Amino acid sequence: MTRTQRSGLIAGGISGLALTVALCIPRAEAQRDREAVAWEYKVAPFSYNPGERLTDDQRAASYEKTLNDQARQGWEPVGSLLSRDVVQTVGGGVTTRDSVSFVAYRRSRR
Repeated sequence: MTRTQRSGLIAGGISGLALTVALCIPRAEAQRDREAVAWEYKVAPFSYNPGERLTDDQRAASYEKTLNDQARQGWEPVGSLLSRDVVQTVGGGVTTRDSVSFVAYRRSRR
């Protein structure tokens, strides 16, 4: 086999391989429409301030009322996104504390 034949055979093999790969590349398809999203989300706060003088049962009842109000509108809680505690000392003698948790809710698109 001569050098020219060998070069032609190699070039033909590479061309055949490139043609095979080019024909096997999948076609690009459009993405789903943005309207097809199944859920909508919202965030609402749950706050706690010890200065409110609520018992644990009263506070639990307040949180349950909020959850039930959201459930009547079709919202279900997904989880807590962020909890924040703020402690302030006023005038050197009075310390206040405020805690807030942000809860994510979701419901199916209508």
